[in-house]
Amino acid sequence: MPRPDTGSGGRMKKLFQLLLARRLAGTPIGMAAILLGWFLARRKRRRRAYQAERETERVGRRYGATSFAATRGGRSRASSPR
Repeated sequence: MPRPDTGSGGRMKKLFQLLLARRLAGTPIGMAAILLGWFLARRKRRRRAYQAERETERVGRRYGATSFAATRGGRSRASSPR
């Protein structure tokens, strides 16, 4: 999900990243730094997507057929004898 635009701050950051990448791309060490940063960012994005997917599964499962009320035959706590 893309982040909402927070004014010119997001655009300035992107511009700075572009200028820095262009500057670093001119040297072999800079290219290695860009590649390392790309791999780390990719890993971070994948981890966030996986965690968001897992969170969606947990929330959906909470109200599904395996919920507490469904496993007790649909009886609520108020109607169960104590």
